[in-house]
Amino acid sequence: MHRILVAALFVGAFTSTIPSIASAQTDATPPAGAAEPTVHEAIKGEWVMYRETPNGKYMTIKHHRGDHTVVTTYDPNKHPIQSHRSEYDIDTSGAVPVFRYRNKVVLVGPNAGAKDERESAYIFRIDGDRFYEIHGMLPGDEGKPSLRMWQRLKDNPIPKDEA
Repeated sequence: MHRILVAALFVGAFTSTIPSIASAQTDATPPAGAAEPTVHEAIKGEWVMYRETPNGKYMTIKHHRGDHTVVTTYDPNKHPIQSHRSEYDIDTSGAVPVFRYRNKVVLVGPNAGAKDERESAYIFRIDGDRFYEIHGMLPGDEGKPSLRMWQRLKDNPIPKDEA
């Protein structure tokens, strides 16, 4: 119970700062009178995250396709080095939405073909063109909490036959 309360307090404090961060970086405000998309609709599409390394900038693209996700990491030359597919559900029954994924299959990389049926989950928030994943905050999670921030991908630099 204590862990849930701490998680709720952290999420409350964290989410109150997100609008100010995102509003400075996105102009995805819906037109007046437009219906807000549901979280199930808003999550669909491609999201990108970049990671700078001494070897160059790596790009990870996450594509939510309705019932499954494909996550692919590209090296600085835009060649895929790791990719996996998993099924997902969104749980909106609690105070914060939870992204649950399972049945992961490695598509590209040294472990291509490997399967993992276990379920994993994290809380998340979509704010305009930003997708925030907060890992380590659910009951039973171990380790330190972490935040991953994705940007909606508008112009995919990878040719469609390679994506």
